[in-house]
Amino acid sequence: MVRALSIIVMLALIVLPVGSGLLLLLLSSFSAESGITSNAAHFILREHATLLSTLLAAVLAPLVACYLALWLAPALLKRPALQQLLSPLLSVPHVAFAAGLMLLFSPSGWLVRLVESITGLLPYPPQGWPLSEKSVITVIVVLIVKELPFLLLMISAQLKQLSVNSWLTQAQSYGYSEKQAWWRVVTPKLVKRLTLPMAAVIIYSLSVVDIPLLVGSNTEALLAQRVYKWTFQFSNESQSKALAGAWILMAAGALLLLINSQHAWLYRQWMLIKPLRKRLLTKRRLTNASSSDRLARGAWLLLGLLSFAIIAVLILQSLASSWFYPAVMPESISVNRWLAELAYLTAPSLNSFWLALASSILGVICAVVLLEAQRQHHKKSLNGWLLIALLVPQVPLVLGWQLVLGEYLDEDKSGSWVLWSHTVYTVPYAYLVLHGAYTQFDDKWLIKAQSLGYSARQAWWKVMLPMLKAPLTTAFAIAFAVSIAQYLPTQWLGQGLTPTLTTEAVSVASGGDWRIGSLYALLQTLLPLIVFIGVTLLNTGLRRTHSKAKRYAEHS
Repeated sequence: MVRALSIIVMLALIVLPVGSGLLLLLLSSFSAESGITSNAAHFILREHATLLSTLLAAVLAPLVACYLALWLAPALLKRPALQQLLSPLLSVPHVAFAAGLMLLFSPSGWLVRLVESITGLLPYPPQGWPLSEKSVITVIVVLIVKELPFLLLMISAQLKQLSVNSWLTQAQSYGYSEKQAWWRVVTPKLVKRLTLPMAAVIIYSLSVVDIPLLVGSNTEALLAQRVYKWTFQFSNESQSKALAGAWILMAAGALLLLINSQHAWLYRQWMLIKPLRKRLLTKRRLTNASSSDRLARGAWLLLGLLSFAIIAVLILQSLASSWFYPAVMPESISVNRWLAELAYLTAPSLNSFWLALASSILGVICAVVLLEAQRQHHKKSLNGWLLIALLVPQVPLVLGWQLVLGEYLDEDKSGSWVLWSHTVYTVPYAYLVLHGAYTQFDDKWLIKAQSLGYSARQAWWKVMLPMLKAPLTTAFAIAFAVSIAQYLPTQWLGQGLTPTLTTEAVSVASGGDWRIGSLYALLQTLLPLIVFIGVTLLNTGLRRTHSKAKRYAEHS
């Protein structure tokens, strides 16, 4: 039965979406009317600024986020409770995060106002710093800070599966410092295990559309952003450019994934080459290890404060009646804007909620089916094919779905297709989060349960599933946040008939109205935040219960 269910899940949510989307994209590329032409391909290849910006965002953002996460990760070994700080950041969708970061760090942002109120040095907003309101650098910074908690979560899951403390102790007994042992012994293993999560981050950075629409440059727009805009222009020339751009994104994605597959090897070569080793040894003598640790602790604190600051500034901006520079706080606060927008907020909020709830539940169930099939075949490694939807740039894939579904995207069925498209993305994320805990589950518990008279199915339901409640609820929360953040599938398959808080937030904020945009972004944040808080409280209660049960068992 599990095998049959896993085949159905793979066909409905992995093989058909990716296969049909890419096949229709390929067939449309040879259309006589709007297929790819050499002029369209040459036009895009001559857009050097667009291509360079796209590659910079796709390479720099994942790489910097990865090494920042590896630098911060040792703190997770000493203080596992730090993982709780990741929940608020993970719960903030990309669009809300970009809006909050802009309200904090833009030239007229909250932090600049704070500096002006303390020093009096900035009576007028500075030009272009600390973060320009519209630039590629801003997009890259938003991507780095937003992907950082996801990579930390992935590293945290890997740390639980490796004998890291033993490796560190052994390395230090051979004369390595703690820092050297981390970067030379543990990090190579982590980099290798992060290959698939990094691939997902790279492809997301390559094909992201909603963040560039909010904070990206209009004159040097990223390629995915331009493809998105070309699809809304109905001339054959624009459609041809959209198809050519989609295939260029596919080619760039394949090249970056190939380089990413060699990341662990490149890291080992970089770390082990003799001249560099000498330089690092010299540097170690000069570097104060304790100051590095303090800096890492400060970064963790900053990460936690940033998530709360983003939520706070979104609340203030959405309530502010007037808030002119350089005032630190709004001149007046009222709920008039909330009340005025209430009628427009209801439908997007309800759509966001039911789509996220249904797709996250389906995503977790499907991930469990896939993992159970994998466990029964004694396969513990991550199956990259199950993550294929995350490894194909979203713009060409969803464009292919739109071409496949075409006339079926009417008012009655748009909600169902949007739900299906969200589930296509919640399944791989739920699989990624659950994989470690599920495949490492100790089978002796099932054997003991069956020796007490339970059938295999009863042992799975009554023993294994309750023991995996914490990772299951975490996977549900991540899948919920993933669904809330989906912009492109909702916009293209929903055809404007299934508006969500994400599509409305991008629509309003990209038009320059940050006050109403912050209200939508705040509501977009609150839904997953409530789920994350609920999951954290539930998991904390579960840990206490397990501790009491363990103490009772030891006492008995």
